[in-house]
Amino acid sequence: MSRDWKKIIFILLLFFSFCRLSEEKAYHQAEEKNTIQAFEDFLKKFPDGEYTQSAKGHLALLYFQKAFKENTKQAYEDYIRRFPESRLRPEAIKCLMKLVEPEIEKITTDEIKNLRAIIHTDYGDIWIKFFPEKAPRHCKNFIKLAESHFYDLSQFHLIIPGELIQGGAPKGDPRGGPGYTIKAEFNDLPHLTGTVGMARGTHPDSAGSQFYICLAPMPERDGKYTVFGQVVNGLDV
Repeated sequence: MSRDWKKIIFILLLFFSFCRLSEEKAYHQAEEKNTIQAFEDFLKKFPDGEYTQSAKGHLALLYFQKAFKENTKQAYEDYIRRFPESRLRPEAIKCLMKLVEPEIEKITTDEIKNLRAIIHTDYGDIWIKFFPEKAPRHCKNFIKLAESHFYDLSQFHLIIPGELIQGGAPKGDPRGGPGYTIKAEFNDLPHLTGTVGMARGTHPDSAGSQFYICLAPMPERDGKYTVFGQVVNGLDV
C-alpha cells in the first residue's frame, strides 16, 4: 500500500472517529435536556447514526407521556400514527378505548345500521354492514376497536381458500385479543357467503377482537358463533 493511501485511510478514520464523538456528545446533550425538541433536533442531525434507535425510543416515551397528560383522542391518535411500532402502542390504544367507549355507547341501532366498516387491505377494500338488532354488543365492540386503531396493521392470519378468512389479532397472533371478552349473542342469522362473525374459543363468551368472513355458506356454524355483519362490497378481495 502506498504512503498516499495510508494517509487517506488515516484521515478517513480520524473523520469517522470525530463524527462518532460528535454524535455521542449530541446524544448525551439530548438526554440531559430530555425534551421532545431536543431528541427531534438530534434525529434531524443524525437520522442514521449509532444512537438513532435509542433517540427514537426516548422520543416515543416523551410523546406517550405528552398524550397521557393531555388525555385526548387526538393526542393518542397522533401518537399511534407517529409511532406504529412502539412498545407503548398497546397501552396508548387501551387509553384511547376508554375515551372512545362512552361515545360508542351512545350510538343508536339505526345509526349503526347506516354505518359501514371499510377494511383496507393490500389487495383492495372490503365493505361491511352491521346487524345491530341481532348483535348490538358485538357491533359496538367492533366499532370501538376500529375507532381505537386496534385493527391498524393487523393481518388476516388464518386463510382457508373457499371457506373463510380470519383476522383481528394484534400482529397476527392467533391467540391475541384486546385483553377482554364479550358475552355471546348467538342469533338466527345464517352463515352465508360474505357473513361476518366473531371468532371465539371453546367457551361461548370468549370472543374479543378476532372475526371471520365466510367465503362460502357454512351452516355448521349457525347458532354457534355470533353473526354481526355482512360483506356488501369487496368479497372478491
